[in-house]
Amino acid sequence: MHDRTLAEDVVQEVFVRLWTRADRFDAERGSLRSYLLAQTHGRALDLVRSETARRRRETRQAQLPTEPSVDVEREAIANTVADEIRRALRSLPDDQREAVELAYIGGLPYREVAARLGIPEGTAKSRIRSGLSCLRVELARASDS
Repeated sequence: MHDRTLAEDVVQEVFVRLWTRADRFDAERGSLRSYLLAQTHGRALDLVRSETARRRRETRQAQLPTEPSVDVEREAIANTVADEIRRALRSLPDDQREAVELAYIGGLPYREVAARLGIPEGTAKSRIRSGLSCLRVELARASDS
Protein backbone atom coordinates (compact mmCIF):
# COMPACT_ATOMS: atom_id res chain seq x y z
CA MET A 1 0.00 0.00 0.00
CA HIS A 2 1.65 3.22 -1.13
CA ASP A 3 -0.80 5.75 0.22
CA ARG A 4 0.00 6.89 3.75
CA THR A 5 -3.55 8.11 4.35
CA LEU A 6 -5.01 4.72 3.43
CA ALA A 7 -2.48 3.01 5.68
CA GLU A 8 -3.44 5.30 8.57
CA ASP A 9 -7.10 4.56 7.94
CA VAL A 10 -6.39 0.83 8.13
CA VAL A 11 -4.53 1.19 11.42
CA GLN A 12 -7.26 3.34 12.93
CA GLU A 13 -9.95 0.93 11.78
CA VAL A 14 -8.09 -2.03 13.33
CA PHE A 15 -7.77 -0.22 16.65
CA VAL A 16 -11.42 0.83 16.59
CA ARG A 17 -12.36 -2.81 15.94
CA LEU A 18 -10.19 -3.87 18.86
CA TRP A 19 -11.85 -1.26 21.05
CA THR A 20 -15.40 -2.17 20.04
CA ARG A 21 -14.86 -5.95 19.77
CA ALA A 22 -12.23 -6.64 22.40
CA ASP A 23 -13.92 -9.96 23.17
CA ARG A 24 -12.66 -11.35 19.85
CA PHE A 25 -9.07 -11.27 21.06
CA ASP A 26 -8.07 -14.55 22.75
CA ALA A 27 -4.73 -14.39 24.57
CA GLU A 28 -4.57 -18.19 24.57
CA ARG A 29 -4.34 -18.18 20.77
CA GLY A 30 -1.48 -15.69 20.58
CA SER A 31 -0.13 -12.32 21.59
CA LEU A 32 -1.95 -9.04 21.14
CA ARG A 33 0.76 -7.97 18.71
CA SER A 34 0.18 -11.04 16.51
CA TYR A 35 -3.57 -10.47 16.63
CA LEU A 36 -3.22 -6.81 15.62
CA LEU A 37 -0.76 -7.63 12.84
CA ALA A 38 -3.10 -10.30 11.46
CA GLN A 39 -6.06 -7.91 11.61
CA THR A 40 -4.06 -5.13 9.96
CA HIS A 41 -2.75 -7.44 7.24
CA GLY A 42 -6.25 -8.71 6.46
CA ARG A 43 -7.77 -5.23 6.34
CA ALA A 44 -4.89 -3.92 4.22
CA LEU A 45 -5.39 -6.76 1.73
CA ASP A 46 -9.11 -6.00 1.57
CA LEU A 47 -8.35 -2.35 0.93
CA VAL A 48 -5.76 -3.09 -1.76
CA ARG A 49 -8.20 -5.43 -3.52
CA SER A 50 -10.96 -2.86 -3.26
CA GLU A 51 -8.75 -0.07 -4.61
CA THR A 52 -7.55 -2.30 -7.47
CA ALA A 53 -11.12 -3.20 -8.40
CA ARG A 54 -12.18 0.46 -8.19
CA ARG A 55 -9.34 1.53 -10.48
CA ARG A 56 -10.24 -1.19 -12.99
CA ARG A 57 -13.88 -0.10 -12.97
CA GLU A 58 -12.88 3.52 -13.49
CA THR A 59 -10.56 2.55 -16.34
CA ARG A 60 -13.30 0.47 -18.02
CA GLN A 61 -15.80 3.27 -17.51
CA ALA A 62 -13.41 5.83 -19.00
CA GLN A 63 -12.94 3.65 -22.07
CA LEU A 64 -16.66 3.32 -22.78
CA PRO A 65 -17.95 5.54 -25.54
CA THR A 66 -20.01 8.37 -24.21
CA GLU A 67 -23.42 8.86 -25.73
CA PRO A 68 -25.38 11.94 -24.95
CA SER A 69 -28.83 10.76 -24.01
CA VAL A 70 -31.67 12.60 -22.46
CA ASP A 71 -33.82 10.41 -20.32
CA VAL A 72 -36.46 12.63 -18.78
CA GLU A 73 -37.71 9.93 -16.43
CA ARG A 74 -34.23 9.22 -15.04
CA GLU A 75 -33.53 12.91 -14.70
CA ALA A 76 -36.79 13.44 -12.81
CA ILE A 77 -35.99 10.53 -10.47
CA ALA A 78 -32.45 11.83 -9.94
CA ASN A 79 -33.80 15.28 -9.09
CA THR A 80 -36.28 13.79 -6.62
CA VAL A 81 -33.55 11.73 -4.97
CA ALA A 82 -31.29 14.78 -4.81
CA ASP A 83 -34.07 16.77 -3.13
CA GLU A 84 -34.59 13.99 -0.57
CA ILE A 85 -30.86 13.88 0.16
CA ARG A 86 -30.70 17.67 0.58
CA ARG A 87 -33.67 17.50 2.96
CA ALA A 88 -32.04 14.67 4.92
CA LEU A 89 -28.74 16.58 5.10
CA ARG A 90 -30.53 19.61 6.53
CA SER A 91 -31.91 17.40 9.31
CA LEU A 92 -28.40 16.54 10.56
CA PRO A 93 -26.70 18.45 13.37
CA ASP A 94 -24.36 21.09 11.91
CA ASP A 95 -21.14 19.30 12.93
CA GLN A 96 -22.20 16.03 11.24
CA ARG A 97 -23.59 17.80 8.17
CA GLU A 98 -20.36 19.74 7.61
CA ALA A 99 -18.22 16.61 7.92
CA VAL A 100 -20.45 14.56 5.58
CA GLU A 101 -20.60 17.35 3.00
CA LEU A 102 -16.83 17.81 2.99
CA ALA A 103 -16.20 14.06 2.70
CA TYR A 104 -18.88 13.02 0.23
CA ILE A 105 -19.80 16.14 -1.69
CA GLY A 106 -16.37 17.75 -1.47
CA GLY A 107 -14.59 14.42 -1.97
CA LEU A 108 -12.09 15.08 0.82
CA PRO A 109 -10.37 12.29 2.78
CA TYR A 110 -10.84 12.10 6.57
CA ARG A 111 -7.53 13.87 7.19
CA GLU A 112 -8.49 16.92 5.14
CA VAL A 113 -11.99 17.02 6.64
CA ALA A 114 -10.38 17.07 10.10
CA ALA A 115 -7.93 19.78 9.07
CA ARG A 116 -10.62 21.99 7.55
CA LEU A 117 -12.86 21.64 10.59
CA GLY A 118 -9.95 21.95 13.04
CA ILE A 119 -10.80 18.68 14.79
CA PRO A 120 -8.94 15.37 15.37
CA GLU A 121 -9.19 12.78 12.57
CA GLY A 122 -10.99 10.32 14.81
CA THR A 123 -13.63 12.94 15.56
CA ALA A 124 -14.04 13.65 11.85
CA LYS A 125 -14.53 9.94 11.15
CA SER A 126 -17.03 9.62 13.99
CA ARG A 127 -19.02 12.62 12.78
CA ILE A 128 -19.09 11.27 9.23
CA ARG A 129 -20.16 7.79 10.35
CA SER A 130 -22.82 9.18 12.69
CA GLY A 131 -24.04 11.53 9.99
CA LEU A 132 -24.28 8.72 7.43
CA SER A 133 -26.15 6.58 9.92
CA CYS A 134 -28.63 9.39 10.55
CA LEU A 135 -28.97 9.98 6.80
CA ARG A 136 -29.72 6.30 6.26
CA VAL A 137 -32.51 6.43 8.84
CA GLU A 138 -33.89 9.71 7.47
CA LEU A 139 -33.85 8.49 3.86
CA ALA A 140 -35.50 5.19 4.84
CA ARG A 141 -38.20 7.17 6.64
CA ALA A 142 -38.68 9.37 3.55
CA SER A 143 -38.99 6.36 1.24
CA ASP A 144 -41.65 4.80 3.53
CA SER A 145 -43.80 7.92 3.23
